[in-house]
Amino acid sequence: MTSSWSMGTGNGERVIVVGAGMAGLVAARLLHDSGFKVTVLEARDRVGGRVWTNSDVGAPVDLGGSWVHGVDGNPLALWSEKLGVRLISSESDRLIIDERASATTRATQRSKAFMGVAAFHTAMAFASWKSKFLANVRGPRSVSVKDAVEPLLRAPWLPEVDRLVIATFVEGSEGVNGSVWDQLSAEEWFPQEGLDGNSQPQGGFVQLLDDARRGLDIRFDTPVTGLQWSGTGVVATLGNGERMEAERAVVTLPVGLLRGGSFRLDPPMPPEQQKALARLGYGAGVLAKVYMRFPHVFWPEKSKWFGRLPDAPDRRGTFNTFVSHTEETGLPILLSFANGHSAVRYEREMSDEEVKQAALATLRKMFGHNKVPEPEAFVFPRWLTDPWTMGGYTYPAVGSPPEDHIDHARPLRDRVFFAGEATEPVEYGTVHAALWSAEQSAEALYSAATGTKPGLDRRPWAGARRGAGRHNEG
Repeated sequence: MTSSWSMGTGNGERVIVVGAGMAGLVAARLLHDSGFKVTVLEARDRVGGRVWTNSDVGAPVDLGGSWVHGVDGNPLALWSEKLGVRLISSESDRLIIDERASATTRATQRSKAFMGVAAFHTAMAFASWKSKFLANVRGPRSVSVKDAVEPLLRAPWLPEVDRLVIATFVEGSEGVNGSVWDQLSAEEWFPQEGLDGNSQPQGGFVQLLDDARRGLDIRFDTPVTGLQWSGTGVVATLGNGERMEAERAVVTLPVGLLRGGSFRLDPPMPPEQQKALARLGYGAGVLAKVYMRFPHVFWPEKSKWFGRLPDAPDRRGTFNTFVSHTEETGLPILLSFANGHSAVRYEREMSDEEVKQAALATLRKMFGHNKVPEPEAFVFPRWLTDPWTMGGYTYPAVGSPPEDHIDHARPLRDRVFFAGEATEPVEYGTVHAALWSAEQSAEALYSAATGTKPGLDRRPWAGARRGAGRHNEG
């Protein structure tokens, strides 16, 4: 465990933190260790929110946020090091096991499908230019990935394998953004934070969450339905009708809850802030994960990642990528993803058994029916239909400029502060964005309450790179 995270000498004010996810716990711990009287109110019976370490497959795996993206200088990496948590790199060649393919790895297949790859990048570059050129007419980010790429998926002048490779680019864009192609901005079709190495904490993010929660007053099964605020304080209304008073509050709810009506601010946010919140990309799609534990390993162990090309250019996102977790867990466990409209359909329309059989069908296309046994354990979280998330994480939506994240984060008269990955304008959608947002909101609250600058050197990730967004505003 880590020692005090104090930012300095607080004034003993009462602070309500709404939500015990990564952002809520980090903000609460920073304020608690600085002398504030903090109460965390959490609707679930667990901490973590969209960061959920679960052991239903026989070992701890992360069902929500899973990766430390861009390990070098990432605060999560430094924090893990302080706790002795091993980070396991996810970088490896990605095998293609598909008789239709003309190469055995994703990289070599893309080099062979050079016509399709060149056409894709040309289309995306033109779409990005068009979107920026028309911004004054159509508004921000007016061109979607679908607008840019759909003609190529039907182009008769491209070989079939090239069109399938283009479809894998779409799968990747929809997957890492947790959205669907018709809602994704072509200007930012693939996020940048994951390009500098990605790792997973062995044993899951719960180890960091448990460290953050140490000493905190957390009330579980306590949803907050409303928050009244004024220039002198706040009053939270709980699901059971109880009212709780404090001097200030930090709200870390996902975008889906903030605009879904189950949580109300009184008075509401200013109109421009409400418009920004409404435009943010959230909830149209999801990165749908399944974990499966098998009786034995039947997949090639020389590469952590393997998969196949989509069934067809217009039938993609159907568990075509698998990640071995034998190193992370010591067990024959596979992780797979569905994305785009396929993921939405799995979540909203299919049973767990049907989802499991869909994932197994892809494995059996690669290895043969007789070589793929039924899994001994299976887990499929449903973030889109979860009433406390109503989605996965924010993405660069058509019509939403990056400034919407900054507007969403604006405090209400230094009484209500907002935190969570959605308040970060650059690396939103990541666990470290949730951490950055929490420390920034905690620092802002500390300064508003004490009139002094917070200290930065006692938190366990001191020395990490700071956020590319709100951190640089001043």
